[in-house]
Amino acid sequence: MLQEKTVGLGPESLASSGFDVTDTAPPSVRPETKAGQQTVSPQGGRIKRAAIIGNFPPRMCGLATFTRDMYICLSQALPKADWRVIAMNDPNGEYDYPDVVTDQVPQNDPEAYRRLAASLNASETQVLFVQHEFGIYGGPAGSYLIECLERLNMPIVTTLHTVLETPNDDQKRVMSALIRLSSTLVTMAERGAKILREVYKVPETKILVVPHGAPSRPLGDTERFKEVFGVGGQKTLMTFGLLSPNKGIETIIKALPDILDTTPDLTYLIVGATHPHLVASQGEAYRDSLINMARELGVEDHIRFVNRFMDDAELIDILQATDIYVTPYLTETQITSGTLSYALALGRPVVSTPYWHAAEALADGVGVICPFGDSMAFAREISNLLTSDDHRSAMSQRAYDYARPSRWGAVAGTYVARAAADMEMAANAPKPTPNKDYLTRPPSWEAIARMSDDCGIFQHGKFRLADRNHGYCTDDNCRALSLIALQSGWVEGSAARDRLAYAYAGFVNHAWTGERFRNFMDYGRNWLDDGGSDDCCARTFEALIDTVRSSLPDDLRLWAKELAQRVISYIDAWDSQRSRAILIRVLSRALGHVGDNADIRHRIHDLSRLLRNGLTDHANDSHPWFEPALSYDNARLPEALIIAGDVLGNKAMVDDGVAALKWLMTEQTCAKGGHFRPVPTSRFDEGGQTTPLFDQQPLEVQATINACLTAFRVTQDSHWKDEAFRVLAWFHGENDHGVALITDDGGCFDGLTPEGCNHNQGAESLLAYHLSWTAMMANL
Repeated sequence: MLQEKTVGLGPESLASSGFDVTDTAPPSVRPETKAGQQTVSPQGGRIKRAAIIGNFPPRMCGLATFTRDMYICLSQALPKADWRVIAMNDPNGEYDYPDVVTDQVPQNDPEAYRRLAASLNASETQVLFVQHEFGIYGGPAGSYLIECLERLNMPIVTTLHTVLETPNDDQKRVMSALIRLSSTLVTMAERGAKILREVYKVPETKILVVPHGAPSRPLGDTERFKEVFGVGGQKTLMTFGLLSPNKGIETIIKALPDILDTTPDLTYLIVGATHPHLVASQGEAYRDSLINMARELGVEDHIRFVNRFMDDAELIDILQATDIYVTPYLTETQITSGTLSYALALGRPVVSTPYWHAAEALADGVGVICPFGDSMAFAREISNLLTSDDHRSAMSQRAYDYARPSRWGAVAGTYVARAAADMEMAANAPKPTPNKDYLTRPPSWEAIARMSDDCGIFQHGKFRLADRNHGYCTDDNCRALSLIALQSGWVEGSAARDRLAYAYAGFVNHAWTGERFRNFMDYGRNWLDDGGSDDCCARTFEALIDTVRSSLPDDLRLWAKELAQRVISYIDAWDSQRSRAILIRVLSRALGHVGDNADIRHRIHDLSRLLRNGLTDHANDSHPWFEPALSYDNARLPEALIIAGDVLGNKAMVDDGVAALKWLMTEQTCAKGGHFRPVPTSRFDEGGQTTPLFDQQPLEVQATINACLTAFRVTQDSHWKDEAFRVLAWFHGENDHGVALITDDGGCFDGLTPEGCNHNQGAESLLAYHLSWTAMMANL
């Protein structure tokens, strides 16, 4: 009777399970000390803190076993490293994990993935080993894992347990993200590497082929192991794994009558519990159908079902009691099979269908391949092996020799060396340098023209089309007017652009109610509100000042000055923090053009005091900010403090603004890639309690560029000029998705979503890009 055993994680149990970490290790990790001790490779010595994520026993699946085995071999190869072992919990709940498991992540809790990333970064983990299978992580096709990986500032070595040739849309998005975020992609077969190159266009330098790890035991006689399992004196076949229809067990059961004609003393061992998902939906109906088939064929006495999940030590023993290992799987799309790797490493002759791993591993006489579902072919090949001890012995030796590189020691050495190389590459990666080529050619105005009519610029776009369902808004028309005004002195205009300036100015003029500016108008030119937000009103006032200071036609400048003189009397009522920040910026530019200079300075003083009060109320050493959390248009706040300090001659105020801006830039920088990562709109909705990465929008980029340029102008510190270039590069593809948001006709996509670009082109995005370019040209 088969007895239950447990396998610990100490050195003694490693040896009993076949984990000889010194066996066949490459020179870089092969120990020079006495047997049983493991030295660290020169490369691996740099790895002091590492982590691994995947399923973990007692969860019953092959990936859990693999994750545990990988942890064992890697921790033995790096005995001085601190390890975090992160176990994924399925919706059924938590498990009674061993002490080595330091973290548990509920599969369907996206916030848990974000917390894990923050924790790994805080603990200064140097490398993360990811075991990837689509079914174990939450979200569409496991997309919640990406929520974690996108936030990490360390190399990520991802082992792909499945590489799909024809992924669906969700799977393709997740794979694209894994490819982008991983420093190395490990596949266990050359076929997987081929798919990565041809289907996913992964560069060769990012791919590493490492065989599935396998135990190291001497090639020995099967008979002494057969006695342990009660099959002494018999020939044995074996199939192992969670039982499910795709295993093809029926193919072998149907072959048994013919095999028994030549080898009557035969037992077929079918080892493994039924897959938990199958039990949940069908109970043991599938196993019962196999038993019924065996009974109908008269072979039930030659089959032994071992209906449980075996640990490694017992699996290795029962494999060594096996004369022929059979994997009659029904489909080819399996990149790797752990049980096949184990069988070959123990020198078991294998007869298999040509799924991808088997077709590759069993070539050149290492094993035997039979067509899918062909019971007659299996009967013939199995009988040939069972009736010829010499033939079987020779194949056993070929299998054992073929699998030498898959011994756990060699696998550990390869992973450690690659992880260390990835760390060194990351440490020596050149820092991004400002790309001034982005300013060589002014953006085309074609996109802005197609989004505008004689009323103004449309608010939203549907791809490249103006979306008339959403009409117009003052926010966008005042920005469009500012853009033309700011470019009027140094960019050659045109009659068409002048016509647009009059249209935008007419919209702004009509928006004024006598106290504030209305914002939303439908396509029928009906106002939908009685007055816009404080921010909208402040931005519109800014457009008036920009027009006054411009080289636009005299009548437009006179109109803008007259309206601005009226508006300035009402700005005290606009008291949101961002409207105050915008007003400080606008008033500083109104000096000498609109209003009384002394009055304007007094207003700037009062507004800056109110703004600075936010720092007094909310800032601390770890959060030097004006509010409890970041939200939208964040860079406007420190920029306003820098401007006010400059106008008022208050250096302490300038220093406070610069310090807040430095902190904000750190918050908006990807620690790993160094590229700009604007605070996303989803963070506004969640009150800053979490740190989502998307949606990222151009307006936040524009605000940050303005703030960096202001800091450069006031402090003359070239760091801020470089920062402005780095932020501008976000539009050109130096971002989390590595995709450009701008188009040849001067268009700009509406931002970055978890899936990539939002391909709509609304006015806000178009103008944010054009205003960013204009600000860069005007200040540099």
